[in-house]
Amino acid sequence: MGSASRAETERLTRIEQGLLRIPYLRNLPDANRIGLARLCTVRKVPRGRVLFTEGHRADAIFLILGGRIKLVRTSAEGREQVLHEEGPGVTVAEVPVFDSGGYVGTAIAAEDSEVLSIPAPALRQVLDQSPGSALEVIRTLAARIRKLAAMVEDLSLRAVTERIATYLLREMTIAGNDRVVLPATRDELGAHVGTVREQASRALSELRAAGVIDIDGRNVLIKDRARLCDIAGKPQVGE
Repeated sequence: MGSASRAETERLTRIEQGLLRIPYLRNLPDANRIGLARLCTVRKVPRGRVLFTEGHRADAIFLILGGRIKLVRTSAEGREQVLHEEGPGVTVAEVPVFDSGGYVGTAIAAEDSEVLSIPAPALRQVLDQSPGSALEVIRTLAARIRKLAAMVEDLSLRAVTERIATYLLREMTIAGNDRVVLPATRDELGAHVGTVREQASRALSELRAAGVIDIDGRNVLIKDRARLCDIAGKPQVGE
């Protein structure tokens, strides 16, 4: 087997492994999954690069293989709201692909990322041939709805400091330790929690003054996790 053939075999194997990480594709017949894999591509998405744009026709879903992708919506005044940010193993863009509408937001690489692109027509075809996958599709979309409902609740019912505390807890969980690296600007941080730069900065200052966190530039040290959980209204780990 030549090097080109080996490279193609390795590429297809990696893509198939990626497809197996998607709940509604795990139970596809092997032949269908292999056929779908041949139509997929792996893409590098540098930090700050747009993966797809709000309103454009949805022609693929994307499995994040590495890095982080954030989905944002932009107001007429140019203010951004981050709908959600996802890491490896998570798919984005199912909703517009399955309802044949446009992308509901603009996807931007929050850091250097790699994604598996799965063409919408081929995806819909293999799912039509596998009715048993429909329940997993419903579960995936239901999880999206729950996440967006929680975001609406945060924006409408919770103060900015509570939202910042929730953000820090989430990022701390992702990092796996008590240190969080904030986005490059306070505007970006505000977009994550649905507020403006000044209010995001004020909330961080309040948390620091209360002894909950320490801040050095973009680096945040969580000094009092229990208090942060209390402010965020979240149960502590183990409760």
